Amino acid sequence: MDIRLLKQFVAVYEEQSISRAAQRSFVSQSALSNAIRHLEEELGCLLFNRSKRGVAPTREAEQLYPMAVRMIGELNKIPDLLKEQQKRSTLTLSIMPELPHRYVAEFLERSAPVLKEHELILQHLQKPCDARLILDTMKKEDEMFLMLWREEYVFCVHENHPLAAREVIELTDLDQQSFIICPPCEAHQRTLGLLSQQGLTVDITASVDSKDQVAMLLLANQGVSFLPEGMAKQWPELQIKPYNGPTDYRQADLAWPG
Repeated sequence: MDIRLLKQFVAVYEEQSISRAAQRSFVSQSALSNAIRHLEEELGCLLFNRSKRGVAPTREAEQLYPMAVRMIGELNKIPDLLKEQQKRSTLTLSIMPELPHRYVAEFLERSAPVLKEHELILQHLQKPCDARLILDTMKKEDEMFLMLWREEYVFCVHENHPLAAREVIELTDLDQQSFIICPPCEAHQRTLGLLSQQGLTVDITASVDSKDQVAMLLLANQGVSFLPEGMAKQWPELQIKPYNGPTDYRQADLAWPG
């Protein structure tokens, strides 16, 4: 439907006169009459009763008028919306993929009053960006940072694992256990060192590159390991057991160029 026909219909409806509506629409009376006739043919109904005194809207015109005004109003907003969009600056945020989704979502929710002024672009960690959501150990020397949260490493087992029945996990309980290790993780290295000092051993069933991969193997009930608490809580199949031994923590920061 031609929006010009709707605008001319609104003019006739509001002016109750073809001549006044023609002046308002900057067209001739004959052109406006033809436009209304064309709209009536397109809709298949009579919109105005014509007389020497002017025009009177029909019931169909009464129904069409509020819809036409709303449609015209929405269309008139488009240029302003596009101009406003062009004025908004972009803010590119790179996020470490292993951070707990719930924690990241809470950060974005708290930041909403600032973020709404920008077009937010979330992307992979390796791409150029305005700011990074990362672990404390990943900060660069020339970056400013703001601490966002700290989460402890917790001992995790699958709900069907034999250790899931224990109230508290002792260091000796890890002797001969199948252990999933992430070599860069200090919590894993510290535990293995303590076991060695105590004359205990573990069966390293898998060595992986990331905490996500540790979680995958835990979910497959392929061993035991430590995960950051926020990650561990994402899966109901994993049980977090109290652990009577030293643990570690990790800190998440918002970092940006100084």
